[in-house]
Amino acid sequence: MNRLKVFAAAMALTAGAASAQADTLWSADGFDMPESVLADTANNRLVVSVIQGAPNRADGNGHLALLAMDGSMIDANWAEGLDAPKGMALTDGKIFVSDLTVLRIVDANTGELLDSVPAEGSVFLNDVTTDGHAVFVSDMMKNTIWRYAEGKLEKWLETSELAHPNGLLWDGGRLLVGSWGEGLQDDFTTEAPGNLLAVDPDTKAISVVATKVGNIDGIVRLNGRLVLNDWINGKVFEVGEDGTVTEILDHPAGLADIGAEGGTLYLPHMLEGKIEAVTLD
Repeated sequence: MNRLKVFAAAMALTAGAASAQADTLWSADGFDMPESVLADTANNRLVVSVIQGAPNRADGNGHLALLAMDGSMIDANWAEGLDAPKGMALTDGKIFVSDLTVLRIVDANTGELLDSVPAEGSVFLNDVTTDGHAVFVSDMMKNTIWRYAEGKLEKWLETSELAHPNGLLWDGGRLLVGSWGEGLQDDFTTEAPGNLLAVDPDTKAISVVATKVGNIDGIVRLNGRLVLNDWINGKVFEVGEDGTVTEILDHPAGLADIGAEGGTLYLPHMLEGKIEAVTLD
């Protein structure tokens, strides 16, 4: 963690200001390592996963917080009893949360922890997405995608081709996977930047959507545009239909699992302890 913080501080010195490329709607601070933002439109709110401590430690400090759509706090400790929660997905009245080696299932209405399903042999579960029926979870350290359906969590795909999978997005009948990149170092940098991948759910064949993007964390659709971000350097990119990658935002290092709803992009600044809502110019 110390190496990670030193590296992030160095990167922050060279990062550009987000305001030059986007309009900030609001910013909410006071979080300890916020990792992911999930828009819960049915309840007109945002769910934030808060690690509160080291991202790889089972310390019981992790929780979910609730924000109103204007950034005001609803409940700072809405769902408790987690360790280091990261990616989330909402389906069937439940929020599925990755938490180190366990998939947590939280009641979307009450915040009650309904179940904790272990992913046997996993190391660092990260992002979560859903096709409306099954839930997919990435294990960044084991090159694995897990699948949860009908009460069972099973390995769905395991291959070095995933190159440390992090961000996930179910996108029009395909599973998009953001690779962190090959040659992972102690400070979480890589020898090679990660690619944006697509997995065919029927054949599990992997294709490359965009090459050498970066250390990909979050992947979203923003008013139809495919948008993703790089945790290490804080940059946000748009990926065109032809795989062209265009930088659209430049933030400090530590920009984690971004969220989106309509034309608003939600940015969890993990190392700065804040959530920012922006609209692109």
